Amino acid sequence: MHPEEFTLFEKANKEKELQKMKTDAGKSVTPLQEAKKQLSLEEVIQKANKWDVNNVNSKKLDKLIGEMIALQNLPFNFVEGLGIRRLIQEIAPRYNFRRRNFFTEFVYKELYGKIAIKVKELIKKFDHMSFTSDIWSDPSSNASLLSLTCHGIASDFERSSIILKCETFDDRHTGDIIAEKFDTMLSEWNISNDQVHCMIRDEGSNMKRAMRLAKLQDLDYAVHKMQLAIRSSLNSQENIKGIKQKCKKISTHFNHSTIAQKQLHKIQDRLNQPHLKVFQDCVTRWNSTYYMLERFLKAKDALSLYINDSEIDPILPEEWKIIECCVELLKPFEEGTRELSSSHTLISSVIPIIRMLTQKVSDYLTASPESPIYHAAKTLKAGISGKFSTLLEEENSYIIATYLDPRYKNKFFTSLTEEKIKDDILKISRNTEDILASRTISPSTERAKKMKMTDSMDTDTERPGTSGTGRQSCLISDLAMILDSSSDDESQKTPEINSTDIRIRIRGCEPLKIRIRIRIRGCGKKWIRNIPDFYT
Repeated sequence: MHPEEFTLFEKANKEKELQKMKTDAGKSVTPLQEAKKQLSLEEVIQKANKWDVNNVNSKKLDKLIGEMIALQNLPFNFVEGLGIRRLIQEIAPRYNFRRRNFFTEFVYKELYGKIAIKVKELIKKFDHMSFTSDIWSDPSSNASLLSLTCHGIASDFERSSIILKCETFDDRHTGDIIAEKFDTMLSEWNISNDQVHCMIRDEGSNMKRAMRLAKLQDLDYAVHKMQLAIRSSLNSQENIKGIKQKCKKISTHFNHSTIAQKQLHKIQDRLNQPHLKVFQDCVTRWNSTYYMLERFLKAKDALSLYINDSEIDPILPEEWKIIECCVELLKPFEEGTRELSSSHTLISSVIPIIRMLTQKVSDYLTASPESPIYHAAKTLKAGISGKFSTLLEEENSYIIATYLDPRYKNKFFTSLTEEKIKDDILKISRNTEDILASRTISPSTERAKKMKMTDSMDTDTERPGTSGTGRQSCLISDLAMILDSSSDDESQKTPEINSTDIRIRIRGCEPLKIRIRIRIRGCGKKWIRNIPDFYT
């Protein structure tokens, strides 16, 4: 009827809609406004068509979200946050989002149960296991936790470490209660006391008592003993304690003031130095005193300029000298702590590192008799010697491990100690053979097996290696031979059968002496020298 008027009307409506869209685009919609927004018909249909809880896709998302919570160590109320809900709504709008109670039950029962079964299967591959344990307390939350970590090596020599438990500890930290906790945790994972090779623990009297009550072989944590000796030595001199308190006060000043940090950075810029923050000493952090003093030395010029323009007590020249001496003395201990704290370090490295540290302190005392921290260094040497004297002389696990490590061998032991170590290793070998024999031979056939072995003793002697008995005896002799040839020159310590050497004359040359090593079946390698001379 009115085509021109209708065209103008449509044009006006389009312009009005465009203007409205531009206005809405410039506005930010809050989550509350988004929730109150009226849904479109399509959105209502989509919302009503949510996945059932038994839907395959829904279960898959439940599993992935539960695994994400476990892997990332997230709190369970994470699933109620706006961010995760917006993400899931965008990628899977039909997913019916669960509440935190569901994921708590899912992770605790279903997910944990499946992982526990796999861990138990892995533990079955270990004949023996070592464990590390510690008690951690948080005064702010009034919570205590007892940890238990398993370390084992499978038959294919693959090394594994598994955190088995982190048990809440609401009772008093007495040795009796700790022993009960250990028994409960080991039983939960079907681990018998015979499978426990050793338990690494700190020097607490309650932990030592718990190991005795639980009848578990235990070892001291070497780094913990070392840190106790360091702390005791630094506190033995009043001037060192005063400098530590002064440095800690300066560190607190910078950590609590961003303005002070910016001013320090400006001074470092003027001196063409990198921006270095100061560290603060913490009792529960190993080497933190060393890191604090080392950082003060690196930022010495900038700190001195800043302190001169402030009301902070200055660090005097003689105090800077003490800081330098402390850093020089503690540097080897920082390196030793890092080495022993590595997840790849073996206990065979403990004795060499402790010997090296003791020698470093002795060298420092000899080279610096006028050092302002001479008393602290002397106390440190006495502390290290006192805490590790038993370990270096009586602790078989550390001694045997060091002796069998091809890097160290007998370099840290006297000849008398070496003979004792060999005897201990042979005893362990014989005990291991007895255990293996008891596992493989049934009681009903054991008597017949012994009679057969007795009857064939002469044959076994003539033909070594033709029976299980011959192989076992050769195993002991081979092991003794390996221990006897632990020096670099094996030929000097290899037992000789005869002093006669083999001589070979090459035409036009003088006779040459050579040694021939041959393998007698089942009895390893022997040096044979009783072959008569011959010429070519």
